[in-house]
Amino acid sequence: MRYPSRLRVLVALLAVLCLLASAAVATARPLADSVILFIGDGMGPGQVAMARGAVGRPLAMDRMPYSGVVTTVPAGGEVTDSAAASTALATGHKAENGVISMSPGGQPLETIVERCWKRSKVAGLVTTDALWGATPAGFVAHAVDRGQKSEIAAQEARSRARVMLGFWKDELLPVSAGGKREDNQDLIAQMREKGYEIVYTRSELAKARGQLLVGLFDDGPEAPTVGEMVNTALARLGTDPDGFFLVVEGARVDWSSHENDVSGAFAAMRELDEAVGQAVELARRQGRTLVLVTGDHETGGLRIAAPKRLPALLAAKGSMDDIASHLDKDRSNIPQVMAEYAGIKDLTAAETEQIKEAKEAAEAIGVVLSERAGVAWTSNGDHTATPVPIFAFGPGGERFTGELDNTDIPKRVAEVLGIGPFPKE
Repeated sequence: MRYPSRLRVLVALLAVLCLLASAAVATARPLADSVILFIGDGMGPGQVAMARGAVGRPLAMDRMPYSGVVTTVPAGGEVTDSAAASTALATGHKAENGVISMSPGGQPLETIVERCWKRSKVAGLVTTDALWGATPAGFVAHAVDRGQKSEIAAQEARSRARVMLGFWKDELLPVSAGGKREDNQDLIAQMREKGYEIVYTRSELAKARGQLLVGLFDDGPEAPTVGEMVNTALARLGTDPDGFFLVVEGARVDWSSHENDVSGAFAAMRELDEAVGQAVELARRQGRTLVLVTGDHETGGLRIAAPKRLPALLAAKGSMDDIASHLDKDRSNIPQVMAEYAGIKDLTAAETEQIKEAKEAAEAIGVVLSERAGVAWTSNGDHTATPVPIFAFGPGGERFTGELDNTDIPKRVAEVLGIGPFPKE
């Protein structure tokens, strides 16, 4: 049968349109069901190199097959804070420092986690900071000022997050109960009424059985590690058939780098990397999970001056504050403390005097440890604009190579999950 010429043209056009539609569907097909995003707060290339050099082998993040570099400049400035960085990583939009996932006009910006909720995926937050800290807050809350901690905490308590594990509870309790809330709301009680199991210690976390879980820990021996929190979160998120999004912040890399505390930064990096290794192994077995590791910004301007001296950090038992806590009131036991807790058995007379006469012994210990480890700090503890690394493992990981901006990350995550385009322009 011969078709009229116009009909033949129409049939050809329809065939082309069908092919284009098929290609679009194929492009939108998700490569992964779930994402685990690790954010080393303050983690720049120097922090990674320091940890790698100290342990004398590639880190778990180094062994991830894809890597790149990420620029972090905020809107209207040169050096980002954690709020603007979190906004970029969560929404794909630039923000001014201090802003939590809000547009310049004061409207909430949709986050990648909120987009996941629309697709029936579950989500969780893990942090070594307070849950209302800028980095985790950027993924589930919106505020014109990161200082609005009570409002951010209230938004998180009302959110659909299945698991929230972090430190402290003061912004969740009213002043009358020893907290900081002036609206008389007990958000812990409200979350418990919604079905959340609330735990406060490492042992309680290990015994927790609820699918909805909130952890509010204090520092000390009963504080869980990042890896323990991640494993607990994944046990609850990983069973969902629609997939999940887990945000994990290692906040104390930043805290230590602000203080030029190399032993504290190393301890925080090591703990974070152990959790990364655990997540990668889970993703390897599961097959449909993308694992990403990046920093929100670099802190301290960390520079490796003598790489061969970095293994000296292995002997340090904690941060410079931890080491200083063992000093007598008159600091008469400096050599003994430095030998036992810093691993420095040949402390010089000049170093001993430096610690003894310092206004703050911890700061002097930090200086000695940095010099011994061959590390230099170049920004007086401030954030820098140094691009941060990104590492990727799993389906779609090849999309996170080369040079990226922090706003590219949620957009590419959305593509990998098949929930793009993201964000809405």
